[in-house]
Amino acid sequence: MSGGVTTVAQRASDARVRAEIVASFDLFLDVPVGRGMIHVYTEANTTPFRDGVSRLIGEANTDAGTAIDQRRRGRVQISEIRLIWPVGEGVEAHGGLLDATGFLDVSRIANDENLFFLGVPFVNNPTIEFPDYALGVALAGNVPGSETVRFAATLSSSHGIADNPNVSYTQLLDVGETGKGVFGGMTLRWVGADRRVSLGGWINSADHERLDGTGSGGASAGVFSVAGWFRGEHSLSARAGLARPSVSTAHAFLGLTWLWMRRPDALGLAIGRSFPSPDAEDAEAVMHAEAFVRRRLFGEVFVTGSIQRIHNSRFDGSGATVAARLWVPGVRLSALF
Repeated sequence: MSGGVTTVAQRASDARVRAEIVASFDLFLDVPVGRGMIHVYTEANTTPFRDGVSRLIGEANTDAGTAIDQRRRGRVQISEIRLIWPVGEGVEAHGGLLDATGFLDVSRIANDENLFFLGVPFVNNPTIEFPDYALGVALAGNVPGSETVRFAATLSSSHGIADNPNVSYTQLLDVGETGKGVFGGMTLRWVGADRRVSLGGWINSADHERLDGTGSGGASAGVFSVAGWFRGEHSLSARAGLARPSVSTAHAFLGLTWLWMRRPDALGLAIGRSFPSPDAEDAEAVMHAEAFVRRRLFGEVFVTGSIQRIHNSRFDGSGATVAARLWVPGVRLSALF
């Protein structure tokens, strides 16, 4: 059993955005079952303010609002419960309620919003239309006959818990409901002594409206890559992605993150740019940068100071809701167990 509690305080340079403090709780439990294991992930969130940073500037806090009910109030929920079963040498099968991001878009230094970057594009590639926690299966492990090439593949419903209108578990079972489809993805990862490079593709077959307003556009799909280099205390990670422009507002993404870590302390810098589809009228590219310094207070308790710079939040500055150019400073307190 392991887990943690994370509390984030943030404010924005736009006075119309309410400063807020949000908290989350994570609990991971692995129960042996024969040759395999059942993995259970339980999480809880406090309720974000309607006019707060995490609601109006969605890119600023990946950790906020991941467990909410239909009224957008924080709750306790079981986000993952899946069976893990070995099916070959170095290969495992997963089935149940799962998170596809944990199999495909994996970075050594940019996936953990509890200890590293808070900005959404520095946790997962914004061009990939991942479902929330959804019913599905996955297969991951070493490519047979190779010790340096790994693979992962996943197939799930296109709609997870938070993607359904009622944010309910019962709607997870309605996989054939009108407008729903499947999400599928696969990646190959080359692992070396000081580098990792992956290349993958994905498809979300749920019906999408064309951005130019001409009707149904069918499925969304794309390709992505993650490359990482590390030497001593320094790590560098680059992300890139392309998505189908007729139905995907985030048509392309490029991002770079750097981490200097002298355990247990760390310093991180990141910059990313999301390019809008040419079919998305009046949309402008989103530029996002983040810097953080993390220090250990005692034991497994850490404090992190961060500053983010965001241009054109959600591609249009959210209209009159927030300014087109924003500073978002914050402080994060993380306690692991």
